[in-house]
Amino acid sequence: MGQTENKLSSDKLKHITSILILFFSINSYAQSSEKIELLNSDRLVNGPKNSDYWICSGNVSFKHNQTIMKCDSSHHYMRDNKMVAFGKIRINKGDSLFIRGKKLFYDGNNNIAHLSGGVFLKDKHTKLTTEEIKFNLKDNIAHYPSEGKIQEKDLTLTSGRGTYNTKTHMFYFKKNVRVISANYTVETDTLNYNSESKTTFFLGPSYIYSNNNTIYCENGWYNTITDLSQFRENAYITNGEHLVKGDSLFYNRNLGYGKAIDNISLIDTINNIIVNGDLSEYFENEDKIEVTKNALLNIIFDEDTLFMTANRFVSYSSEKDYLLAYDNVKIFKKDFQGKCDSLYYSISDSVVNLYISPILWVDDMQITSDSIDILMKNQKIEKMFFYPNPLIASEADSLFYNQIMGKYMTAFFNENKLQKIDVKGNGQSLFLIEDDNKDNIGLNKAICTNISINMKESKLSDITYKVVPTSTTIPIQDIIESDKFLEKFIWRMDEKPLRKEDIME
Repeated sequence: MGQTENKLSSDKLKHITSILILFFSINSYAQSSEKIELLNSDRLVNGPKNSDYWICSGNVSFKHNQTIMKCDSSHHYMRDNKMVAFGKIRINKGDSLFIRGKKLFYDGNNNIAHLSGGVFLKDKHTKLTTEEIKFNLKDNIAHYPSEGKIQEKDLTLTSGRGTYNTKTHMFYFKKNVRVISANYTVETDTLNYNSESKTTFFLGPSYIYSNNNTIYCENGWYNTITDLSQFRENAYITNGEHLVKGDSLFYNRNLGYGKAIDNISLIDTINNIIVNGDLSEYFENEDKIEVTKNALLNIIFDEDTLFMTANRFVSYSSEKDYLLAYDNVKIFKKDFQGKCDSLYYSISDSVVNLYISPILWVDDMQITSDSIDILMKNQKIEKMFFYPNPLIASEADSLFYNQIMGKYMTAFFNENKLQKIDVKGNGQSLFLIEDDNKDNIGLNKAICTNISINMKESKLSDITYKVVPTSTTIPIQDIIESDKFLEKFIWRMDEKPLRKEDIME
């Protein structure tokens, strides 16, 4: 009996001694941040035989590097400075970070907390839910290798995996990233997000969808507080009918103001219009877009393209779509070219108006007028109207010019080829007369109210005077300089652009 009591007393003493050693060790290590400190446990027992851990249960709490960890039970590996915790894991780092889960493995030597099972992380700026997190408490970096969700007031963000720096409040998302807010949705594979500044950074092919448009970029950022954004690298914005591309796209949602810089393309897929340039500004409240700096307009026809340059293009999209071009407007198309000071293009009505000293060159003919209107139909030129004071001229030889003028003039086209010109009111013509040997014999000047000119293969074929004209022929030897020209004639063929590049110089 005495031996049994002695054995029980010995086991009891050994158990008490072990506990004292544990708490003595905790107290010693409490002076250093290197060791995990046990703050509380309702029950504390030694692990199974030959194990090297203590079993803590009931209101268990640990502390390490100013971080408090609580759980229902844990295994504390004193020698290795590690612990495994189970059930209702709660981690508090200061008053700014809270994490919970169902299981925790904590490596005190490396400050790594590995949580799993319904993990929830919360700080002052965001909430993250996922199934697993590896959190470095020293570097303040949390990594989750499986799908995670960030939930904020009006923002939900999911990704296949991610990393969160709780000190800088920066998230790094990878794989199947999706952002959903009240105003837009983002789909990408690589994205960073600052939960403090509420700024999203796009770092790969990214699509931003909203009710009004779709934005694509491969680099950029968007701030949900200021509603400022910038999109770069193959960036474009489209509403399905119009597309804007540029090296950099800026947008201020609050002001309704956007800007595109360098290598800009504004594409109207409905009307086959493209505007290029190096600076574009968008004024949302006015439905207005301006393009400057090397601005070039392209109107695409079935077999050809009309190119136009100007100091500034302004596009309006309200009740009617129309475009303004001013100053120094130049036009090039293979079968006609032109210049003027300013231009109005009604996209809705397919009408182009040229103002202030306009001039057109159609093949070998030069046409001037106080104003010129071009009417198109089905992306083809149908008619041109010249008024008032229109004048047609072509070079007869090195000394003389054939000329026709009147009050109004209408040019008719077929498949974008000039077929006929009608002159109405105060019609006058001046032509060089040749004999059968092609020798010049004189100038014929005719006055007729209405004149009709037919073209064949882009050349003047015949002239019809609708009533008998008043006609005068001046012999070649009697011609003086003033006889050679109708009123307001100025030969400007040296201004005619011969190629697209000429209007871009």
